[in-house]
Amino acid sequence: MHSAPVPSDSRYESLSRVSAQIAWITDAHGEFAAPQPAWADYTGQSWDEHRGLGWQRAVHPDDLPAMRRNWSVAQEQRAVFGAEGRIWHAPSAQYRHFEIRAVPSLGEDGQVREWIGTCTDVHERRSNEQALRIADRRKDEFMAVLAHELRNPLAPIRNAVHVLKVCREDNARSAWARNIIERQVDQMARLLDDLLDVTRIARGKLEVRRERLDLAEPLERAIETSRPQLDAQGHAFEVDVPRGTLVVEGDAPRLAQVFANLLNNAAKYTDRGGRVQLSAHAEDGQAVVRVRDNGIGIDPAVLPTLFRIYTQAVPARERAQGGLGIGLSLVRGLVEMQGGSVAASSEGLGRGSEFVVRLPLVSHEAAPVRRSAPVAEPRRLRVLVADDNHDAAQTLAVLLEVMGHQARIAADGEEAVELAESFRPDAVLLDIGMPRLDGYAAAQRIREKWPGTLLVAVTGWGRREDVQQAVAAGFDHHLVKPVGPEQLARLLSGDVRNRADGPQPVK
Repeated sequence: MHSAPVPSDSRYESLSRVSAQIAWITDAHGEFAAPQPAWADYTGQSWDEHRGLGWQRAVHPDDLPAMRRNWSVAQEQRAVFGAEGRIWHAPSAQYRHFEIRAVPSLGEDGQVREWIGTCTDVHERRSNEQALRIADRRKDEFMAVLAHELRNPLAPIRNAVHVLKVCREDNARSAWARNIIERQVDQMARLLDDLLDVTRIARGKLEVRRERLDLAEPLERAIETSRPQLDAQGHAFEVDVPRGTLVVEGDAPRLAQVFANLLNNAAKYTDRGGRVQLSAHAEDGQAVVRVRDNGIGIDPAVLPTLFRIYTQAVPARERAQGGLGIGLSLVRGLVEMQGGSVAASSEGLGRGSEFVVRLPLVSHEAAPVRRSAPVAEPRRLRVLVADDNHDAAQTLAVLLEVMGHQARIAADGEEAVELAESFRPDAVLLDIGMPRLDGYAAAQRIREKWPGTLLVAVTGWGRREDVQQAVAAGFDHHLVKPVGPEQLARLLSGDVRNRADGPQPVK
């Protein structure tokens, strides 16, 4: 078979000008019979290099076999040729993804005379598709882990409840069961809090309250939080934290959350009886906190993505006791929001790891000691609880009665408004999503009639816009379920102690 006539320069240039792609023409055998300027500019191949079948050297070797198979079929059937592959891009010194298409030009005898084709750069699209697939897989893995971690506490809680039922007269076993329930509920609450926090950070809606403080304060809080886990694992725990020398501007509770997270990770990912070290010192105008362990270590390949959300290294994933893969992402977000940075290092698997947090120093003067104001003893209050979840309402009412208050229960917003008329509550704890009348509407109607009543939204919704909507509806406070007894006691004591005469109705 004879090669087709070589097209003129003007014919090729016209084709190149009307296309943003690499346009090319080969003979019937797929060989370049004339220089291809667009191909040469993209791949960096000279005419001597890309003439004939030399162009194949610019295609990724792994993609050539499939391309050749498709080419054979197209030649045999004299049909459109299509393929995908990576082509060398000389300016960026990398292979880029392409879609390749060509149509045969047939002579009067029906035989192929030449192939006219294009190569379309789809690298960004392919990269984005791959990133979406990875993100989708991570999301699926995360949802599976979330379901697993939320189910885990349910088994001991259910077992402990059964023990309480059958061992009512056994004080020791009852106390043990209560402790189990408390620990597991706390674990579930921490998981949900972390999830909400990392979501708020990702959306730029988490607020931190920065103030001048001694870094030793949040470090001591973190130690207090993590000590039970460190002790339970039998770790040797070494602390070197000076007081009064590392003054920063930060949010103390959030910083304590950061350091507790790092200490908990060190405890979890270090074999029993290991060593965990916490140290803090000044370095180049920064407070430097190091958390070091001799645990399972980190694969160097994982380090660049370790602080991304939903990332858990293997084998860390295999021993993640109550972890969602969001802790380190949360740590990075909280530290960066306070003007600092965090980094991880490890010499490899089985060789331990170190996490370093750096925060700008304010001065070397000791931070002023903050003393909490004494909490006044609350008087016996009338508290109305409205929630369509009967168990939630009942347990909250019992908790209030244990605290010494008088409680009434309403199953929906309409009933809450009606009951407020006769009960005249000092405080109303309202769920938001209720039938007949939701919490927002109920709050507005109660506020109109009883402006002095303390209104508290108790809900599972904790976004900033949810808080803003609650305030707009007339609520004094917004609490996210589950509400801790101490939190509820402080709120009632602090906000109702000045309402000695109780709420007064609007005449």
